[in-house]
Amino acid sequence: MIKILLAGTFFLLSINQFCLGQALDYKHDPKLDYNLSPNSNATINPEKNSNINPKFNWNINPAHNNDVNPSFNSTINPLNHFEFNPDVNKSLNPMFHNEYHPKNPSWKGLYLFNKNDEVIGYISVATQQLMLCFDTAGEWTGFFVKAGNGIYNFFDIKGEWTGKYLCFDSVIGYNFFDKDGNWMGQHIK
Repeated sequence: MIKILLAGTFFLLSINQFCLGQALDYKHDPKLDYNLSPNSNATINPEKNSNINPKFNWNINPAHNNDVNPSFNSTINPLNHFEFNPDVNKSLNPMFHNEYHPKNPSWKGLYLFNKNDEVIGYISVATQQLMLCFDTAGEWTGFFVKAGNGIYNFFDIKGEWTGKYLCFDSVIGYNFFDKDGNWMGQHIK
């Protein structure tokens, strides 16, 4: 009886992982590779590396650099450029193109982690200019539009800028900042 319960529990947990999201690829796991974790690698931690911190490097801060601010630069604003607005452009919309959705069994993408290196979302790279963001339940939460070299602004699913943005961590991923340039502890690998 215990063997049947254990087998059933294992089966249900396996199905749950398959249905709710993707298994974390070891090449993206900061708990297995400490080089990917801002907690273990000062080079990719914006609290320890001012070059990748928009509070100290205004070249990567939309509040201080109009070139990467979609409120001032219409060429990076999806409300003005429908070719990178998935709400309007159905070829980029994950609700019309299942290949972008993390619930798709063949999905390949990036992972959004919290400060404790736990997965809190999924990122689908749709184009060089656009990345789609999902929570761990597979709900589409918004998208990132490239604003400059290593900078992506975050928009809600309707194309409104949230003020949040990504900055390249100088090695392999991105760090997520709020509109005031504070690192939210989140990072993408």
